[in-house]
Amino acid sequence: MHAVRLFFAFAKVSMLSQMEYRGAYLLRTLGKISTFGSQYVVLAIMVNRFDGLGGWSAYEVLFMYAIGSLSFAVAGTFATPINDIAPQIRSGEFDGMLVRPVNTMWLALCQKASAGYVANYIMGVGVMVYAGSRLNINVTVLGIITLIITIMGGVLIHMAVLIISGAVHFWLVQGSALSRILLGDIKIFSNYPIHIFPALIQITLTVALPYAFISYYPAALFFNRTGETIFHPFVFYLSPLAGIICFGIAYLIWQKGINAYQSTGS
Repeated sequence: MHAVRLFFAFAKVSMLSQMEYRGAYLLRTLGKISTFGSQYVVLAIMVNRFDGLGGWSAYEVLFMYAIGSLSFAVAGTFATPINDIAPQIRSGEFDGMLVRPVNTMWLALCQKASAGYVANYIMGVGVMVYAGSRLNINVTVLGIITLIITIMGGVLIHMAVLIISGAVHFWLVQGSALSRILLGDIKIFSNYPIHIFPALIQITLTVALPYAFISYYPAALFFNRTGETIFHPFVFYLSPLAGIICFGIAYLIWQKGINAYQSTGS
């Protein structure tokens, strides 16, 4: 409980400091909403142009895309400081975290919680509600609970990627290329239904780099589309487990990084 209280205390201070200049913060948020809104529009136009994508309508693809955006927003709110930890390692500032009586990863997660993902929350929830209403889905309480639980699996996967991208700096110091690959080049595959890809890519996005569990499997489960991939329908229920496994692996890599850390001595 002490760790939880510490977490929210740090997060509150960090977010309030970032929103100190409310006018500038509001303009940044509106700018991001405009940017993300254009991404949704471009995606919808592209899918409509080809009369769907792998049998998925534009609204279904938008719903899936919104799930990914929302799960990344939750993960980024707290895990972004770890992904950006390289300057603290290079300057020796990270030494201060090692002498505090709190788990270093927990401290890194909560000390600089980001208030910059409000636009992601607004667009993610807004597009999900809009797309869902246009699809005339028979929404049930069980369905909503299942969707929330599976989305949390995606949050843990996103957090794991951010943590690993940060932990690599303990060895490489300059390891930003890995972050660009994991959060950009490869992650783009998670924006689309994976059954449109060859079997090898489906296996890669499910087993090796489980990005399919971030948005595709939760959305497909919600739409009752569990027979479209090469995998058994049971796999569509495994997003929470995949998230826990990925987060556990990320924690182990972080701990390995701590052991490999060499202070600058400054």
